Amino acid sequence: MDGAFVQTAPLHAFQKRTESPVAFLDRDGVLNLGKAGYVNHPEEVQLLDGSAEVIAALRGQGYLICVVTNQSPMARGLWGPERLELLHTTLQELLLEQDPEAHIDAFLTCPHRYEDRCNCRKPSPAMLVLGHQLLRCQEALNPSLKPQLHAVPPPSVNWWGSKPIPPHPLDLMVGDRTSDMGAGWAFGARLFRVARTIGLAQVKERLSSPNDPGDDFQP
Repeated sequence: MDGAFVQTAPLHAFQKRTESPVAFLDRDGVLNLGKAGYVNHPEEVQLLDGSAEVIAALRGQGYLICVVTNQSPMARGLWGPERLELLHTTLQELLLEQDPEAHIDAFLTCPHRYEDRCNCRKPSPAMLVLGHQLLRCQEALNPSLKPQLHAVPPPSVNWWGSKPIPPHPLDLMVGDRTSDMGAGWAFGARLFRVARTIGLAQVKERLSSPNDPGDDFQP
């Protein structure tokens, strides 16, 4: 597998998307409960309390929602794109059951292992760059949760330099791992780290403030 799997379902017209900030969200430990040995089956998708409410609130502030997740079980041969589709369809359905405004515009998934040295695995910012390009720069998007493999060019990151300027000043990244913070930093996003047993609800109030600069991070 060369590239990241992309699933897009944007609600807004292209013109509105070009002007919107993006909330990049990790999946396991942020939206749903993580699991030792990976979340491998749809019935194992368990929302963390408050996830749907926070996503709906972000959408109310004008954010596009883009999930960016590392899922090495795919490269390990545990499951493939069909299972990924089931997992993300289930996650989207559970969110919408709790709040009809908790819609996710795109899921981007790196299927590789750390040792594969791919372009897309976080802390590389490549999936965030791709999410920005798809949601804010590409007018025609096929609204489908059927995963499509998308080429990911090598990112250009100076880890020893200053934090980059993001495409939109309110772009943000929420994650529970250092790799999430690294990817968000390299993209230039505001960073919000959460405990994996609490997730998105931990930073609910902070995300509602456009003046919150996010967490400090030194790559």
